[in-house]
Amino acid sequence: MKTNFTIEDNYAVIKDGIQIDLHNNFDYKGFVDNVSDFKIEFVKMNGNWIKENEFSRLIFNFKDVSYRFLGDGDSEANQEDKVTLGEISFFPQDLRDVNDSIIPQAEPKENDDLIFIFEDGKVIRLSCDFVELITIE
Repeated sequence: MKTNFTIEDNYAVIKDGIQIDLHNNFDYKGFVDNVSDFKIEFVKMNGNWIKENEFSRLIFNFKDVSYRFLGDGDSEANQEDKVTLGEISFFPQDLRDVNDSIIPQAEPKENDDLIFIFEDGKVIRLSCDFVELITIE
């Protein structure tokens, strides 16, 4: 897997030298699954702690997806937990039975998946050739 971003502290990504705090500044909007391509979208939250020049939308665009795991979260969780990313991590493919752990690792290794774990327990885990983070002003 190749990416155009790195992961920092398992809650943020760095693209072009800019830290993007997924946990505190963005809400999960949803995903689009087109068989070999998969998109995950986040939108900027409202709050006085968010920088005025923060991106309005983020799209993780997965190309040539070879594996996907979509785990449901707690259906009784509050709405805030359903849209808040808890952690993001690159995680070894040979540990696909583990979907509730992270590894502090900035870049993917050769046989890693990318895993998103949300505060409500929802999990999105994918393997692909390339993940492009698209930032929208």
